[in-house]
Amino acid sequence: MFQYFPGNYTWSLAVMRAMASGAQLGEIDWACKDLHAAARAVPGGDNEAWHQAWLRLAQQVDGIATDAAAAGNRVTAANHFLRASLYYQWAEAFLPPADPRCEPAFARHLDTFSLAAELHRAKIEIVDIPFDGKTLYAYFVPAVAPAARKAPTVVLSDGLDGTKEEMVYAALALAERGMNCLAIDHPGQGATLRLAGLKARHDSEVASAAAIDYLGTRADVDPQRIGIFAASMGGYYAPRAAAYEKRFKACVAWGAVYDYRRVWARRFKAVDGQALAIDTKAALGTTSQHILHILGVQSFDEALRYLEPFTMKDAAPLIDCDILLVHGEDDKQTPVEDMEELYAAIGTPNKEKRIYTHAEGGAAHVQLDRPDPALSLICDWLARKL
Repeated sequence: MFQYFPGNYTWSLAVMRAMASGAQLGEIDWACKDLHAAARAVPGGDNEAWHQAWLRLAQQVDGIATDAAAAGNRVTAANHFLRASLYYQWAEAFLPPADPRCEPAFARHLDTFSLAAELHRAKIEIVDIPFDGKTLYAYFVPAVAPAARKAPTVVLSDGLDGTKEEMVYAALALAERGMNCLAIDHPGQGATLRLAGLKARHDSEVASAAAIDYLGTRADVDPQRIGIFAASMGGYYAPRAAAYEKRFKACVAWGAVYDYRRVWARRFKAVDGQALAIDTKAALGTTSQHILHILGVQSFDEALRYLEPFTMKDAAPLIDCDILLVHGEDDKQTPVEDMEELYAAIGTPNKEKRIYTHAEGGAAHVQLDRPDPALSLICDWLARKL
C-alpha cells in the first residue's frame, strides 16, 4: 500500500481511505505536505496537527461549495460539498472522543453531505430507521434505470470507525448497475454512535432486520431480492447478519473476519504482565481511545471480554445464501488466513472467494491500494445474484 506517511500506517491508511471515497490527492497533499514530521512525532503521530490540517482543508472546500451553490453552480457545489464532508470526517477521526471539537466537526460532516445529497445528480435520500427506541442513521440511493418498478436492493455498511458517507462511492456504483442501496451506520458507527449513542454489538442481524423492515415499506424495493455488503469490520457484520437474517439473498464480506476478538488480541500487549495496552507497532486503522468508545468500555482488558461473542464459529455454518469473500493477500489488519477460516466454516456450497495479490494490485486491507477492480467485481457479482 502507498505510504503517504512512511512508517505511520494509521495515517497512511486514512489517506488511502479518503482517496477511495473520492478525495483528491492534490487537496490532501495541500493539507498534509507539512505533516511528515508530525507523523513521526509520537507513537501514532501528532493527532492534533492532523486535525488542524484536515479541518483547514474541509473548511476551504466547504467554502468553495457554498459559493458555488450561491451562484447556482449545482454540479460544482455538490462535488465540493461531498469532498468537504469527507474531509470533516477525517478532521474529527483521530481526536479523543470526548474532545469538544468532535461534535461541530462531525455535525458539519453530516450537514455538507446532506447539502451534497440535495444537489447531486444522483438521488440520495436521507433516512432515519427506528431501532431499539433510537435511530439507525442511513441514506437511500435508488437504482439508475431499474429493469422493473421494484428493484433489487443492497444494505451497505462500513467497518469499525467507518461511516455510511464514506461508502457513497460504493452506493453510487451499485445504483449504476440497477440496484437500490440502503447505506446504514450500524451501532458503533458514524452518526448512530455519535448521535444515538448506540455502541457496537455482535448481533448485527438485529440492525439488519430493522433495515429490511424499513425497505419493506418502500414501493421501489423488491423484498425477495435484498443483499448485504459490508467492508472491514463489516466483514464480520455482513456474514453474521446473513447467517441469522434469512431475508438476505446474497452477502459480500469485503475484508472477511472470522473472529474479531482475535483481530484485536493481536494488537494488544501486556504491561507488567497484567493490564493491556495498544502495541504501537500494530497495523491500526484508528486510535486506541476510539476502540474503547465504540465498544463502550473503559479498558483494553474489558474490550477483549466484550469482543468474545464477535465470532463466526457458530454463525458461519448457518449461512445458506450466496456469499462472496474478497480479501487482500497482504491485509495487515485481518490476515488472509482469517478469511480462509471463515470460508471453510460457511455452510452453503454457494460460496466464492477472491484474493487479490501483490502482482495484480489490491493486496492491502479491503484493496485500499487499488480499490476499483474489487469494487467492480463485488457490484457485478451482486447484480448477477440479485
